[in-house]
Amino acid sequence: MKSLSPAELQSLLTTDVDIVDVREPDEWSTGHVPGARLVPLGLLRADPLGALPRDKVVFVCAKGGRSAQASAVAEGVGRATVYSLNGGTDAWRAAGLPIVVPGPTTTRATTATESAPESAPEPGLDAVVGDNLKRERAARGWSLDELAREAGISRTLLGQIELGRATPSIGVVWKIAAALGVHFATLLSQPAPRIGTTLSKRESAKKLTSADGRVTSRALFPPGDAGAAEFYELWLAPHSREDAEAHRPGTRENLIVASGRLELKIGSETLQLHKGDAVNFAADQPHSYVNLGSEECWLYLVMNYATR
Repeated sequence: MKSLSPAELQSLLTTDVDIVDVREPDEWSTGHVPGARLVPLGLLRADPLGALPRDKVVFVCAKGGRSAQASAVAEGVGRATVYSLNGGTDAWRAAGLPIVVPGPTTTRATTATESAPESAPEPGLDAVVGDNLKRERAARGWSLDELAREAGISRTLLGQIELGRATPSIGVVWKIAAALGVHFATLLSQPAPRIGTTLSKRESAKKLTSADGRVTSRALFPPGDAGAAEFYELWLAPHSREDAEAHRPGTRENLIVASGRLELKIGSETLQLHKGDAVNFAADQPHSYVNLGSEECWLYLVMNYATR
Protein backbone atom coordinates (compact mmCIF):
# COMPACT_ATOMS: atom_id res chain seq x y z
CA MET A 1 0.00 0.00 0.00
CA LYS A 2 1.34 3.42 -1.00
CA SER A 3 0.34 6.64 0.71
CA LEU A 4 -0.48 9.55 -1.63
CA SER A 5 -0.29 13.26 -0.94
CA PRO A 6 -3.30 15.38 -1.99
CA ALA A 7 -1.32 16.65 -5.00
CA GLU A 8 -0.47 13.10 -6.08
CA LEU A 9 -4.11 12.01 -5.82
CA GLN A 10 -5.22 15.06 -7.80
CA SER A 11 -2.98 13.94 -10.68
CA LEU A 12 -4.75 10.56 -10.68
CA LEU A 13 -8.32 11.90 -10.85
CA THR A 14 -8.44 11.71 -14.66
CA THR A 15 -7.03 8.17 -14.80
CA ASP A 16 -8.80 4.84 -14.48
CA VAL A 17 -8.60 4.64 -10.70
CA ASP A 18 -11.40 3.72 -8.29
CA ILE A 19 -11.59 6.29 -5.47
CA VAL A 20 -13.37 4.78 -2.47
CA ASP A 21 -14.39 6.87 0.56
CA VAL A 22 -14.68 4.60 3.61
CA ARG A 23 -16.23 7.15 5.99
CA GLU A 24 -19.80 6.97 7.29
CA PRO A 25 -22.72 8.58 5.38
CA ASP A 26 -22.96 11.55 7.76
CA GLU A 27 -19.28 12.34 7.16
CA TRP A 28 -19.66 11.85 3.40
CA SER A 29 -22.51 14.35 3.31
CA THR A 30 -20.15 17.14 4.41
CA GLY A 31 -18.14 16.79 1.18
CA HIS A 32 -15.83 14.34 -0.59
CA VAL A 33 -12.99 14.12 -3.10
CA PRO A 34 -14.26 14.52 -6.72
CA GLY A 35 -15.02 11.17 -8.35
CA ALA A 36 -15.12 9.25 -5.06
CA ARG A 37 -17.86 6.80 -4.15
CA LEU A 38 -19.03 5.89 -0.66
CA VAL A 39 -18.36 2.42 0.77
CA PRO A 40 -18.29 2.57 4.59
CA LEU A 41 -15.48 0.50 6.08
CA GLY A 42 -17.91 -1.95 7.69
CA LEU A 43 -19.54 -2.75 4.35
CA LEU A 44 -16.15 -3.06 2.67
CA ARG A 45 -15.10 -5.64 5.23
CA ALA A 46 -18.40 -7.53 4.80
CA ASP A 47 -18.12 -7.89 1.02
CA PRO A 48 -14.70 -6.77 -0.26
CA LEU A 49 -14.90 -8.52 -3.62
CA GLY A 50 -18.30 -7.01 -4.39
CA ALA A 51 -17.25 -3.56 -3.19
CA LEU A 52 -13.98 -3.47 -5.12
CA PRO A 53 -14.56 -4.48 -8.75
CA ARG A 54 -11.33 -2.91 -10.02
CA ASP A 55 -7.66 -3.66 -9.30
CA LYS A 56 -6.48 -0.04 -8.94
CA VAL A 57 -8.04 1.67 -5.93
CA VAL A 58 -7.42 4.72 -3.72
CA PHE A 59 -8.96 4.79 -0.24
CA VAL A 60 -9.99 8.04 1.44
CA CYS A 61 -11.25 8.69 4.97
CA ALA A 62 -11.21 11.68 7.33
CA LYS A 63 -7.58 11.60 8.47
CA GLY A 64 -6.04 8.42 7.02
CA GLY A 65 -6.52 5.77 9.72
CA ARG A 66 -9.48 3.94 8.20
CA SER A 67 -7.88 4.13 4.75
CA ALA A 68 -4.96 2.07 6.02
CA GLN A 69 -7.39 -0.55 7.36
CA ALA A 70 -9.28 -0.58 4.05
CA SER A 71 -6.01 -0.98 2.15
CA ALA A 72 -5.20 -4.10 4.16
CA VAL A 73 -8.62 -5.55 3.26
CA ALA A 74 -8.10 -4.77 -0.44
CA GLU A 75 -4.65 -6.33 -0.51
CA GLY A 76 -6.07 -9.37 1.26
CA VAL A 77 -8.45 -10.05 -1.64
CA GLY A 78 -5.75 -9.57 -4.27
CA ARG A 79 -6.23 -6.02 -5.47
CA ALA A 80 -3.03 -5.24 -7.37
CA THR A 81 -2.56 -1.50 -6.85
CA VAL A 82 -3.73 0.00 -3.56
CA TYR A 83 -3.25 3.58 -2.38
CA SER A 84 -4.50 5.68 0.52
CA LEU A 85 -4.77 9.45 0.84
CA ASN A 86 -2.33 10.67 3.48
CA GLY A 87 -4.22 12.88 5.92
CA GLY A 88 -7.60 12.05 4.34
CA THR A 89 -10.18 14.62 3.33
CA ASP A 90 -8.90 16.95 6.06
CA ALA A 91 -5.57 17.22 4.23
CA TRP A 92 -7.37 17.52 0.88
CA ARG A 93 -9.38 20.50 2.17
CA ALA A 94 -6.32 22.07 3.78
CA ALA A 95 -4.54 21.94 0.41
CA GLY A 96 -7.32 24.07 -1.07
CA LEU A 97 -8.45 21.33 -3.46
CA PRO A 98 -12.09 21.05 -4.64
CA ILE A 99 -14.65 19.27 -2.50
CA VAL A 100 -17.91 17.87 -3.85
CA VAL A 101 -20.94 18.18 -1.57
CA PRO A 102 -23.54 15.49 -2.43
CA GLY A 103 -26.94 16.73 -3.54
CA PRO A 104 -30.29 15.57 -2.15
CA THR A 105 -31.03 11.87 -2.54
CA THR A 106 -34.80 12.06 -2.34
CA THR A 107 -37.32 12.59 -5.08
CA ARG A 108 -40.31 14.88 -4.65
CA ALA A 109 -43.15 13.96 -6.98
CA THR A 110 -45.50 16.74 -8.08
CA THR A 111 -48.93 15.91 -9.49
CA ALA A 112 -51.32 17.99 -11.52
CA THR A 113 -53.88 17.89 -8.73
CA GLU A 114 -51.83 17.82 -5.55
CA SER A 115 -48.44 18.97 -4.24
CA ALA A 116 -46.64 17.18 -1.43
CA PRO A 117 -46.11 19.37 1.64
CA GLU A 118 -42.54 20.51 2.28
CA SER A 119 -42.63 18.84 5.68
CA ALA A 120 -43.24 15.38 4.22
CA PRO A 121 -40.54 14.49 1.68
CA GLU A 122 -40.46 11.03 0.17
CA PRO A 123 -38.16 8.52 1.84
CA GLY A 124 -34.69 8.17 0.35
CA LEU A 125 -33.74 5.32 -1.93
CA ASP A 126 -31.96 3.50 0.90
CA ALA A 127 -35.18 3.34 2.93
CA VAL A 128 -37.36 2.38 -0.05
CA VAL A 129 -35.14 -0.52 -1.12
CA GLY A 130 -34.72 -1.65 2.48
CA ASP A 131 -38.46 -1.71 3.17
CA ASN A 132 -39.23 -3.54 -0.09
CA LEU A 133 -36.50 -6.09 0.50
CA LYS A 134 -37.72 -6.78 4.03
CA ARG A 135 -41.34 -7.16 2.81
CA GLU A 136 -40.47 -9.52 -0.06
CA ARG A 137 -38.18 -11.64 2.11
CA ALA A 138 -40.79 -11.91 4.88
CA ALA A 139 -43.48 -12.89 2.35
CA ARG A 140 -41.37 -15.94 1.46
CA GLY A 141 -40.51 -16.78 5.04
CA TRP A 142 -36.80 -16.56 4.24
CA SER A 143 -34.08 -15.70 6.71
CA LEU A 144 -31.29 -13.32 5.75
CA ASP A 145 -28.99 -16.34 5.49
CA GLU A 146 -31.33 -18.05 3.01
CA LEU A 147 -31.61 -14.96 0.81
CA ALA A 148 -27.85 -14.42 1.01
CA ARG A 149 -27.26 -17.93 -0.35
CA GLU A 150 -29.81 -17.50 -3.15
CA ALA A 151 -28.50 -14.08 -4.21
CA GLY A 152 -24.80 -14.73 -3.71
CA ILE A 153 -24.50 -11.66 -1.45
CA SER A 154 -23.16 -11.48 2.09
CA ARG A 155 -25.67 -11.61 4.95
CA THR A 156 -24.11 -8.51 6.48
CA LEU A 157 -24.63 -6.45 3.34
CA LEU A 158 -28.26 -7.61 3.03
CA GLY A 159 -28.88 -6.68 6.65
CA GLN A 160 -27.44 -3.20 6.12
CA ILE A 161 -29.63 -2.73 3.02
CA GLU A 162 -32.77 -3.79 4.90
CA LEU A 163 -31.98 -1.28 7.64
CA GLY A 164 -31.59 1.49 5.07
CA ARG A 165 -27.94 2.00 5.97
CA ALA A 166 -26.50 1.09 2.56
CA THR A 167 -27.44 1.97 -1.01
CA PRO A 168 -26.99 -1.17 -3.13
CA SER A 169 -25.32 -0.98 -6.52
CA ILE A 170 -27.21 -1.74 -9.74
CA GLY A 171 -25.68 -5.23 -9.86
CA VAL A 172 -26.65 -6.01 -6.27
CA VAL A 173 -30.29 -5.01 -6.87
CA TRP A 174 -30.41 -7.28 -9.93
CA LYS A 175 -29.07 -10.21 -7.89
CA ILE A 176 -31.61 -9.66 -5.11
CA ALA A 177 -34.50 -9.30 -7.58
CA ALA A 178 -33.48 -12.50 -9.39
CA ALA A 179 -33.22 -14.43 -6.13
CA LEU A 180 -36.67 -13.22 -5.02
CA GLY A 181 -38.19 -13.75 -8.47
CA VAL A 182 -39.48 -10.17 -8.70
CA HIS A 183 -39.09 -7.32 -11.17
CA PHE A 184 -36.12 -4.99 -10.72
CA ALA A 185 -38.50 -2.07 -10.12
CA THR A 186 -40.32 -3.94 -7.34
CA LEU A 187 -37.39 -3.16 -5.07
CA LEU A 188 -37.22 0.51 -6.12
CA SER A 189 -40.87 1.53 -6.03
CA GLN A 190 -43.05 2.72 -3.20
CA PRO A 191 -46.86 2.74 -3.11
CA ALA A 192 -48.29 5.90 -4.65
CA PRO A 193 -51.83 7.00 -5.50
CA ARG A 194 -52.56 7.08 -9.22
CA ILE A 195 -53.63 10.71 -9.37
CA GLY A 196 -53.42 12.85 -12.49
CA THR A 197 -50.01 13.45 -14.02
CA THR A 198 -46.78 12.86 -12.13
CA LEU A 199 -43.71 15.00 -12.80
CA SER A 200 -40.31 13.78 -11.59
CA LYS A 201 -37.60 16.43 -11.62
CA ARG A 202 -34.15 15.37 -12.84
CA GLU A 203 -32.32 17.26 -10.11
CA SER A 204 -34.14 15.36 -7.35
CA ALA A 205 -34.18 11.93 -8.98
CA LYS A 206 -33.40 8.72 -7.15
CA LYS A 207 -30.59 6.95 -8.97
CA LEU A 208 -28.88 3.62 -8.64
CA THR A 209 -25.14 3.57 -9.22
CA SER A 210 -22.80 0.76 -10.23
CA ALA A 211 -20.21 -0.51 -7.77
CA ASP A 212 -17.47 1.58 -9.39
CA GLY A 213 -19.64 4.71 -9.58
CA ARG A 214 -19.34 4.99 -13.37
CA VAL A 215 -22.83 3.86 -14.42
CA THR A 216 -26.16 5.21 -13.15
CA SER A 217 -29.76 4.13 -13.71
CA ARG A 218 -32.85 6.30 -13.18
CA ALA A 219 -36.40 4.94 -13.26
CA LEU A 220 -38.63 7.08 -15.50
CA PHE A 221 -41.95 5.73 -14.28
CA PRO A 222 -43.83 6.95 -11.16
CA PRO A 223 -43.25 5.23 -7.82
CA GLY A 224 -45.59 2.26 -7.45
CA ASP A 225 -46.36 2.20 -11.19
CA ALA A 226 -44.08 -0.66 -12.21
CA GLY A 227 -45.82 -3.25 -14.35
CA ALA A 228 -45.10 -5.47 -17.33
CA ALA A 229 -42.99 -2.68 -18.86
CA GLU A 230 -40.47 -0.35 -17.21
CA PHE A 231 -38.67 2.71 -18.57
CA TYR A 232 -35.12 3.68 -17.56
CA GLU A 233 -32.44 6.25 -18.31
CA LEU A 234 -28.86 4.95 -18.19
CA TRP A 235 -25.64 6.97 -18.06
CA LEU A 236 -22.22 5.48 -18.70
CA ALA A 237 -19.03 7.41 -17.98
CA PRO A 238 -16.22 7.24 -20.57
CA HIS A 239 -14.50 3.85 -20.62
CA SER A 240 -17.08 2.21 -18.37
CA ARG A 241 -18.97 -1.07 -18.38
CA GLU A 242 -22.01 -2.57 -16.68
CA ASP A 243 -22.63 -6.33 -16.82
CA ALA A 244 -26.22 -7.54 -16.42
CA GLU A 245 -27.18 -11.06 -15.51
CA ALA A 246 -29.94 -12.87 -17.38
CA HIS A 247 -33.38 -11.50 -16.48
CA ARG A 248 -36.51 -13.59 -16.08
CA PRO A 249 -37.41 -15.86 -19.03
CA GLY A 250 -39.17 -13.97 -21.81
CA THR A 251 -37.84 -10.53 -20.79
CA ARG A 252 -36.94 -8.22 -23.70
CA GLU A 253 -35.19 -4.85 -23.74
CA ASN A 254 -35.66 -2.07 -26.27
CA LEU A 255 -33.08 0.71 -26.05
CA ILE A 256 -32.02 3.79 -27.99
CA VAL A 257 -28.72 5.65 -27.71
CA ALA A 258 -29.34 9.36 -27.05
CA SER A 259 -25.70 10.46 -27.09
CA GLY A 260 -22.25 8.94 -27.37
CA ARG A 261 -21.74 5.39 -28.54
CA LEU A 262 -22.45 2.03 -26.98
CA GLU A 263 -21.06 -1.45 -27.41
CA LEU A 264 -23.82 -3.91 -26.49
CA LYS A 265 -22.82 -7.49 -25.77
CA ILE A 266 -25.68 -10.02 -25.86
CA GLY A 267 -24.46 -13.51 -25.13
CA SER A 268 -21.82 -14.17 -27.82
CA GLU A 269 -23.06 -11.30 -30.04
CA THR A 270 -21.57 -7.78 -30.03
CA LEU A 271 -23.33 -4.74 -31.50
CA GLN A 272 -21.95 -1.22 -32.05
CA LEU A 273 -24.55 1.52 -31.58
CA HIS A 274 -24.21 5.26 -32.20
CA LYS A 275 -26.49 8.21 -31.41
CA GLY A 276 -30.01 7.47 -32.68
CA ASP A 277 -29.45 3.71 -33.09
CA ALA A 278 -32.01 1.44 -31.43
CA VAL A 279 -32.14 -2.28 -30.74
CA ASN A 280 -34.61 -4.80 -29.33
CA PHE A 281 -33.18 -7.98 -27.85
CA ALA A 282 -33.87 -10.95 -25.59
CA ALA A 283 -32.63 -9.94 -22.14
CA ASP A 284 -33.09 -13.37 -20.54
CA GLN A 285 -29.39 -14.02 -21.17
CA PRO A 286 -26.25 -12.29 -19.83
CA HIS A 287 -25.60 -8.93 -21.51
CA SER A 288 -23.31 -5.94 -21.06
CA TYR A 289 -23.39 -2.21 -21.76
CA VAL A 290 -19.93 -0.88 -22.65
CA ASN A 291 -18.79 2.68 -23.34
CA LEU A 292 -15.41 2.41 -25.07
CA GLY A 293 -15.34 6.08 -26.05
CA SER A 294 -13.96 9.18 -24.38
CA GLU A 295 -17.41 10.81 -24.17
CA GLU A 296 -20.36 10.07 -21.91
CA CYS A 297 -23.06 7.75 -23.23
CA TRP A 298 -26.76 8.29 -22.47
CA LEU A 299 -29.39 5.75 -23.43
CA TYR A 300 -33.06 5.07 -22.75
CA LEU A 301 -34.30 1.57 -22.14
CA VAL A 302 -37.72 -0.06 -21.99
CA MET A 303 -37.83 -3.44 -20.28
CA ASN A 304 -40.75 -5.69 -21.16
CA TYR A 305 -41.46 -8.66 -18.94
CA ALA A 306 -43.27 -11.72 -20.27
CA THR A 307 -46.86 -11.89 -19.07
CA ARG A 308 -47.87 -15.08 -17.35
